[in-house]
Formats: sequence, structure tokens, C-alpha cells
Amino acid sequence: MTTHDHRATAGIRLRGGESALLVAAALYGVSTALSVVALRQVRPVDLLAIELLGAAVVLLGAATGTGRLRRRAALRQMLTGALAPGLAYLFGDLGLARTNASSGSLLLAAEPLLSVLLAVVVLHERLRARAVAALAVGLVGSALVAVGSGSGDSGGGSTLGNFLVLGASAAAAVYLIAARRLSEGGDGLNASAWQATGGALTTAPFMVLAWAHGGSRLDMAGPATWAACGAVLVCGALADVAFNRGIGRVPAARAGQVANLTPVVGTVTAVVILGDRPGPLQLAGGAAILAGLAVLLRDHE
Repeated sequence: MTTHDHRATAGIRLRGGESALLVAAALYGVSTALSVVALRQVRPVDLLAIELLGAAVVLLGAATGTGRLRRRAALRQMLTGALAPGLAYLFGDLGLARTNASSGSLLLAAEPLLSVLLAVVVLHERLRARAVAALAVGLVGSALVAVGSGSGDSGGGSTLGNFLVLGASAAAAVYLIAARRLSEGGDGLNASAWQATGGALTTAPFMVLAWAHGGSRLDMAGPATWAACGAVLVCGALADVAFNRGIGRVPAARAGQVANLTPVVGTVTAVVILGDRPGPLQLAGGAAILAGLAVLLRDHE
């Protein structure tokens, strides 16, 4: 079977830029599961600092070293970065510290659904009636996942964590719309460098306060934890660059739909590597989310 035939069978016709978005979605999914591994030993503020400060240093250094760093629109990109990776990573790390990897991965499926909804409302992109119904089904699924508790979760803590992850998804969805409107094209490295810087600056007060009141656990982290933190940093940075490379060439609604790969990869990673076992309510919600996404992918061509 040829690549073209395979894509036609799947109901997905990849355009220029969609391959980059698929890579980003997969990396975000792996990062979600690995974040849970890291958060078993370090505090959310510790991982947040590694993700944001580390990404800002790495991406600014890479952009400067390759001559791709530009000051034009830097402030605008930093303000966009306040949403993601800033608030999205902050809420995500706080939430993932209180829930399991499979729940977090499935809840991230709310992001593409919210992105499509915002693309219709804000960017006036067109969506057919059955796709609107699919959005409703997906959002109901997100609610089921949010209130469901996975194996080994404490009910209250897990529910709070789930809603924090939903908050991260909402921030990322708004970021997608902003990035689509403000995209300048290119390879994505310049935009990602300034966005990581904006995210780090936005969340710096939280980091300082959290460390002042609770300290850090990085000094107690073992090699495996540091490896997980490093992998989260690398996955996030590469995903941000891939996303910014593709978003300027793909409609926001379509970009949101392509992001359905994130919860799939994240959940598979959590089940295979971490041994997570989603509960029945989570599975039902996850099925509704992915069913809604499947309809959207086939409907919005």
C-alpha cells in the first residue's frame, strides 16, 4: 500500500506543515507520561523550572548560534509564550503531580477540541453541523475523564489534578489560536526561543514563591529522575519548534485536529512503560474524546 493510499484509508490528507504538527503532537504525548515519572521524585516547580528555564536557554542559544534569532516581534512572541509554554506547563505540572499519566494524556485530548471551537468562533473558520456535534461529544468525554479516578488515585486529589490538566489544555488551545494569527512562518526556532523566554518570565514569580515556601527536591533526585526531567525538556523544546514550524501553514481547526495524536501517544506510553491502567469511566471518556476527534478529522477537509 502506498503512503497516499494509507492516508486516504485513514481519512487524513496531510498538507504541508501537518507532518511537523504530527511530530509535535507525538512529542507532547511522550512528554506528558515522562512528566509523571519525574514528578514522582521532584516538585512541580522543579520540573517547571527545568522545562521553561532550560528550554529558554537551549532554544535561545540554538537560535543565536545559527543566526536565526530576530528581535522583530520578540515581545509579541513572549506574550504568546505566557500562555504556552507558560501557563500551560504550570497548570500541567501541577495537575500531573495529582493524577496519573493516562488521565493526563486523555485530558489533553480536550485541547484539540477546544482549539477547533475557538478557530470557529475567533478565526471564523467553517465547520459542518456533524463536526459541531462531535465537539460536544468530545467535551462530554473530557468531563467524564476529569471526574473519573484511575487505579491508585485518591478521589479528591485526582479530580483536582484532572481539572488543572484541563486548565493547561485550555491555555494551550488559546495559544494555538494566537500562534496561528501571529505566525510568521519560517523554521519555528526563533518563535519557540522567544515563547520559551516569555513562559519562563511569566512563571518566574510562582517558582520563587514555591521554592521559598517548600524548597526543592532536585538535590534528592537520582539519575533516573534527572534523565526523565531531561527527556521532558528535550521533548518539549523539539515539540515547540515543530509546532511553530507547521502552524503557519495549517488552518487552526485542522491543526487542532492533528493534535489528536497527543493523547493517543501519551496514553500508550503511560500504559506500556509506566503500567498505568485507566479506569472504566476514563476509558469511556477517552473513547468519546477520540470518537469526536475521528469525526472532525474526516469532516473538516
